[in-house]
Amino acid sequence: MTPLYLSPFIASFIVSLFLTWVLIGFSEKFKLFFAIKPRHIHKKNISRLGGIAIIASFIATIIFNPDLVLTQQLIGFLTGAIIILFFGVMDDFRALGWKKQLFFQLAVSVVIILSNIRVDYLTNPFGGMIRLDNWEIFSTPVFGSMFIIFWIVFLMNVLNWVDGIDGLAGGVGVTGAGILFFLSVSALVNQPPLGIISVALVGAVLGFLVFNFHPAKIFMGTSGAMFIGFSLAVISIFSGVKLATLVLVLAVPILDALWVILQRIKKGGSIFSGDRSHLHYRLLELGFSQRQIVVFYYILSVFFGIIALNISGLGKVAAFLIFTAIILGILMAVSLISKTREAQSQKE
Repeated sequence: MTPLYLSPFIASFIVSLFLTWVLIGFSEKFKLFFAIKPRHIHKKNISRLGGIAIIASFIATIIFNPDLVLTQQLIGFLTGAIIILFFGVMDDFRALGWKKQLFFQLAVSVVIILSNIRVDYLTNPFGGMIRLDNWEIFSTPVFGSMFIIFWIVFLMNVLNWVDGIDGLAGGVGVTGAGILFFLSVSALVNQPPLGIISVALVGAVLGFLVFNFHPAKIFMGTSGAMFIGFSLAVISIFSGVKLATLVLVLAVPILDALWVILQRIKKGGSIFSGDRSHLHYRLLELGFSQRQIVVFYYILSVFFGIIALNISGLGKVAAFLIFTAIILGILMAVSLISKTREAQSQKE
């Protein structure tokens, strides 16, 4: 790794590491702990302020990096991060509810659109492209803007939902940012600014993860999880769409989220209601340890990411279909085993 990328990585890692350590002590001194919800697996007071360290270290690294120009697009990105910091911490303190969370998610998506970040087309794996700029209002593509809103809101929720056990969301986020970094600096893409932004995100999350691996001393909270999802979404559409690669890397949490949404719809419940129906919770109930589950997610994410970096076009479509079949098989097997155990326990 050249100094161009090594410097922001080290800077964000050290600042995040220090701030996380400070926040742990600060939370313990002033008893800044938040209400434990039924779905939470931790029953003791642990700070949820880790997102502050992740976001603050990332923003500081980006602002003071001499190799980055603060363009309108980058300022919009950082503005969105600041909004997430404030509403995320508010949610951790006051549990804002899904409607208010969705409002803020939509707000940061609009900030991105207003900062002139566009998606004019999606690459068609069968050849050509799918245009999203056929209809514009005030020089803003309507369909492209709708896609940006959907993509950002969806990934923010995916990362928030996967943040259920120690080190899981952070590790998945690091993998996603790492793959985007390697893609950005590859000869095919060659976008050094995106490489700097991606590697700064890797460092910021890794600094926090030092204290978040099981047994965790601090959590990232809503602010941290949603910021990681937001950042991955924005980086993947910055200066060219890289969505297919990110979808492959995040295949497990994305398909798990879609699976859970489908189950909630079938039961007639709200898709935003919090529960323990996600894959990581189910695996925990089946007797797997937190570390085993985290390693399982890490291995799949890295494996899928490496494949995504080495294939293109129809290859990615084929890979995603194969990954989908594998993950859906796992989800159905886990669901079947869980139902069988529940039925046996009721008979007993």
